[in-house]
Amino acid sequence: MLLIPLLLIVLAAAPSVPGLFREYRLMQEGCGYFDSRSYRLAETKFLELLRFLPEGDGYAAATFNLACTYYMQGKYSQAAALFSRKPDNRELKQKSLYNEGNTLAMTALLSKEKNQKTAFLRNALDRFRSVLIADPKDGEAKINYEIVQRYLQELERPVPPPTSGSGDQKNPQQPSGINQNVAERLLEKVQADESSLMQQLPRQGKTETGGKNDKDW
Repeated sequence: MLLIPLLLIVLAAAPSVPGLFREYRLMQEGCGYFDSRSYRLAETKFLELLRFLPEGDGYAAATFNLACTYYMQGKYSQAAALFSRKPDNRELKQKSLYNEGNTLAMTALLSKEKNQKTAFLRNALDRFRSVLIADPKDGEAKINYEIVQRYLQELERPVPPPTSGSGDQKNPQQPSGINQNVAERLLEKVQADESSLMQQLPRQGKTETGGKNDKDW
């Protein structure tokens, strides 16, 4: 469920009727491809749409949606770069911060080098913290903050020196259960319902349902 501005035709303010319907059609097609998990095709539509849209709410929504297609394809660096463009709209800014935190956490999980992993986790915590400062009641951001914080603490825990003479060096670098559990939770929740990553704004003939149905994990 992608972010679609209500009455995109008005928001886009295109100079011609064909232009109005072209932009609306591209947004609808991109969202349709996303909903069917054809993320590469959705990416193509949103990239095409951004070539025509002027700066404004419609452009910010299309950029956000493009970032989500990158995220679902595992293109985390591209997704993070777009989520980091904080729009003026407060609600969309909050969602961008939250999704950027998710993206940084996923990047950390895939990183092999400990210092890089640690840096990405700290940045993810910073994004979730920003969401909570603006909305202390955001339960999903709080849960993700705690998950990532525990993962970071586990990662930064000093490795005890080997005991002399024990001869037991079995799995000296094996992470404890929390690392594996955190990784599985982050990955499984993303895969469970991709469409819940984003907010569903009203489309033609539909009304908005629910409140925070835009976040995953």
